[in-house]
This record gives sequence, structure tokens and C-alpha cells, in this order.
Amino acid sequence: MALTFTPPFPQTMQLAQVVITAVTTDKTGATTANIKTLFTATSDGTKVTQIGYKFQGTSVAGLFLIWITETDGTTIHLFDEITIAAATSSTTVATSRVANSYSDLQLKSGQVIKVGFTVISGAISCDAFAQVANF
Repeated sequence: MALTFTPPFPQTMQLAQVVITAVTTDKTGATTANIKTLFTATSDGTKVTQIGYKFQGTSVAGLFLIWITETDGTTIHLFDEITIAAATSSTTVATSRVANSYSDLQLKSGQVIKVGFTVISGAISCDAFAQVANF
């Protein structure tokens, strides 16, 4: 982003989503097989307001892992973890949906949000999402 005396405000809002069907147990991010790319920051940077998940069925206790890369897009760092509570989904019980809010999480161009789950119940898919705004 070019230097300016005008304060930057987010211009384009977006809901980024990715479906996760397999688990990872590597919190370091060294084993990337089941770590999914959720969003890549745009050339002028991106403000992230929420990151979360929604199960498509029964959930078991575990963790939802969130990594953010350096601007090279490959050097990965564990940024946050969200605890997953077990919930048996039915016609009267909703599936688990949890989101963490971030008041001042801003990504530089090229930084990537990656996500993964430590446990998934059977063949249940999980949706990861991020509410973002591009500068």
C-alpha cells in the first residue's frame, strides 16, 4: 500500500470459507497434509474480524487450529486455538459453530490464514470461515 495521509479503511468485505474433511495433529504446521488455506491477504493488506468453524454433523472434543504465515506464504506460525465441545447433532440439537473475534488483526500482503482440526467425528465435514475486509 502506498503511503498516504488518508486513513485506510476496509473497502471490500468477504466471507472466506473452506471445507475440512481430515485431521492434523501437528501444531507446528510442519506436516501440512490436512492443513487448509482459508484466505490469502490482498496486495494492500486485509483486516480479519472473525475466524471460526461450523460442523456439518456430530462433533467430538478437540481443537480448531489457526495458523498465520509470514509474507512469503510458507513460513507458518500457530496463531490461535479454539476448543471444540462434543455435540451430538439431531433435529433438535444444533451442530457446533464457534468463532473468535479479533479487534485488530491485520495481515500484510501475502500472509495466509491456514486452519485445521485435531479431531473430526467419522466422515463429518467441517466448514472453516473468516470474515475479512480488504484494504
